[in-house]
Amino acid sequence: MSIREALNEFIRDKFEIGDDPDFTNDVHMFNEGFVDSFGAVEIIHFVEETYNIKITQRDITLYPMNTVNEIAAVVEKKI
Repeated sequence: MSIREALNEFIRDKFEIGDDPDFTNDVHMFNEGFVDSFGAVEIIHFVEETYNIKITQRDITLYPMNTVNEIAAVVEKKI
């Protein structure tokens, strides 16, 4: 399973998005109301545990992480 697929699946399950066609790998999860700030913490924790990486405050400042594709790109840089 790719990073994008794993993230998409985790987010759909964790935040009860299900098969909503409006949720894509390019949708801004926060602006569209799929995930809130507490959810962002849960996503970062999932990524850190799953891929054995650390997402730092600097990463959060430097890289946009509002979509599945943006988060996956950051993960790919760090592994």
